[in-house]
Amino acid sequence: MEMITRYGGRTWVWMALMPPLLLMMVVACSGPADSPETEIRQFIARAQVASEERNLRDLRALIADDYADAQGRDRKAVENLIRLHVLRHQSVHLFTRIGDIVFTDPDHATVSVAAAMAGRPVVSADQLIGLNADLYRFDFALVRRGRDDWQVLRVAWEQAKLDDFW
Repeated sequence: MEMITRYGGRTWVWMALMPPLLLMMVVACSGPADSPETEIRQFIARAQVASEERNLRDLRALIADDYADAQGRDRKAVENLIRLHVLRHQSVHLFTRIGDIVFTDPDHATVSVAAAMAGRPVVSADQLIGLNADLYRFDFALVRRGRDDWQVLRVAWEQAKLDDFW
């Protein structure tokens, strides 16, 4: 234990700080601090962190009570899909690319996100070539509940192509 503290202490601190640091980098590179686009990018970053941490409570909080999609799923059905995914995958690493963000009015937006789900970390689109990962494109319809609290009203997804990540 002393060896871990003496030699691995800095590594442990760095690893513990990685998710918050990544979130801050996403926020810093996304435009004005209070812009609606920045709020959407923060929402996607929170969803990614919650997914990788397999945090069901935080993931459920991202879904609107009035969620309904074209396949007839409601909030409860989507929560069950999320729960099933978490139970099936002990380790989830996501690599995401945010596409178009469109505001239909100040409290409603759509956003397209390409997501690669892998069993190990992916830091660049180049690493997806030859990697065994599930590639999806999600089209979210979001609603603002409160000042900057966005939730998913509906989502559609399909398999993505490698081109969706560049």
